[in-house]
Amino acid sequence: MPHIKGTPKTGGRVAGIPNKATRDIKEAYRMLIEKNLDNLTGWLEIIADKDPEKAIRIINDLSEYVIPKLARTDLTTGDKPIKTSINVTVDNSKTGETLQMLRNGT
Repeated sequence: MPHIKGTPKTGGRVAGIPNKATRDIKEAYRMLIEKNLDNLTGWLEIIADKDPEKAIRIINDLSEYVIPKLARTDLTTGDKPIKTSINVTVDNSKTGETLQMLRNGT
């Protein structure tokens, strides 16, 4: 029987609960990782000896499955743009000279 518009939906899977196939794949993947933790550490050490940057990339990629990503937060002030300039007062001291050099790009 088709769903009648305006009536509450009944039955089916509860929101937030994965379907059986997704649940089974996640469980199989979790078991695979757990059984190979020592191997993964060794493999990462071998990769890091040859290419440390690649090892860091792998760790970063794997961390996405363990650490939840943070949502991006944009700061707004309504209709007014946020002021992006910074005023720097340069004095005659050594610090002032250094800041002036940095400002000039030298």
